[in-house]
Amino acid sequence: MRAPLVVALLVSGLALADEVSASDAGVPQEVAPTPPPAALVTSPCSPYVADPFFPDSTKRDDLALPEGPASIGYLQADVAVGRRACPRTEVGLGGRFAAIIDVPNFYGNLGVSGLLFGSYALNDKTEIFATLEAVNYAYAVNASLEQTGLSLGNMTVGGTRVMHGSNTFVGSLSARLLLPTSFEVPGARLVGAEVSHLATWVPLQWLALHSAVGVDFSAAFSQAQSFPRIGATAVIGAELKPTSWFAFVLDLTGHLGVRSYFAPTAALRFRIASLGIELGGSLPLVGTDRHDFIMGGRFSWRF
Repeated sequence: MRAPLVVALLVSGLALADEVSASDAGVPQEVAPTPPPAALVTSPCSPYVADPFFPDSTKRDDLALPEGPASIGYLQADVAVGRRACPRTEVGLGGRFAAIIDVPNFYGNLGVSGLLFGSYALNDKTEIFATLEAVNYAYAVNASLEQTGLSLGNMTVGGTRVMHGSNTFVGSLSARLLLPTSFEVPGARLVGAEVSHLATWVPLQWLALHSAVGVDFSAAFSQAQSFPRIGATAVIGAELKPTSWFAFVLDLTGHLGVRSYFAPTAALRFRIASLGIELGGSLPLVGTDRHDFIMGGRFSWRF
């Protein structure tokens, strides 16, 4: 009699366990939220902002604002212009107006360039980029002689790689090549290269400090003798960002070489949805560069 009783009890226990499992399967279970990966919130390059009161990260709403030094240069295309240290994917249009007004020597030169530029972030640490002077117009007058020119300008291609950083600092290496696309000087083609170290430090949410240090090389190939040129660039500046749609940038830029200058540069930056706008100007104070001023604007769409 004991054996049948034990078997009956075992069968009853198994049936009860199945009923409990079936009832639990229909009840939604609470799942603990998955915290964001540490890489998303430990770098100024991160598109996310960590909130200590919530387990998830939220996406920044200022991503379309231009970053890094102001994009106003004195040389070909974007040579000797400090780039941002963080990769991003964007396309854009830009323009630059430069003026040399030398009344005592009866000389003047006005130049206007239309720019196409873009970059593609291969991953969160690597970016490739290109800039083309799609149209380059120049008007020069020397005493009673006048000359105008309209041509395709210079083009650069390059890449940036994040090398080191922390939750408030990032340092990158950047290299670009100057391609012989310009027809500005008949019978001559200009080539060159540049290597730079870029850095960004964000001590406060509304303040970012940036720098760029680089060396550049260029040479003109023609039937005449080629004169290689070597230069060095240093940029240090700050960006004040009181809101997610506006920022003010002030840079100090110095370049040593055949064309040397020390110039402060100021720019206003705006954001409208995914559109970034930068309007600025630069004024050389000392050096061999003859420009009186340079103004520029860029409109970029970030993806």
